[in-house]
Amino acid sequence: MMLNADCTDANVVNVFEPAILHVNPGDSIQFLATDPSHNSASKRGMIPEGAEPWNGAVDEPLVVTPTVPGIYGYICLPHYDWGMVGLIVVGNDLSNLAQVKKVRHPGDARKNFRALLKQLERGTG
Repeated sequence: MMLNADCTDANVVNVFEPAILHVNPGDSIQFLATDPSHNSASKRGMIPEGAEPWNGAVDEPLVVTPTVPGIYGYICLPHYDWGMVGLIVVGNDLSNLAQVKKVRHPGDARKNFRALLKQLERGTG
């Protein structure tokens, strides 16, 4: 879901819920425009080599079916600077973690991606 506020904390705004998804190769993921003014787009440099990027329209649902194992970083373009970001882990494969961690981000996106990646490294996300 693409939300204006976190389901459990209204003070946390512009979020993907859940922020980290674990799926198998070929599983379909539906991004629902639950609240207005959001989209989902893969972040350049944060998807596995050979994977298909995506860029959904604002306020429209989107289905993504990743087939290449690895970590996929994604953003909401209108709220990227404000930290609306998420991760998909396909096939429990963290082999592109070093590449994903090298990508630079503006504003709160940097802080939020760091927190999500730390969760992955600790095995809590």
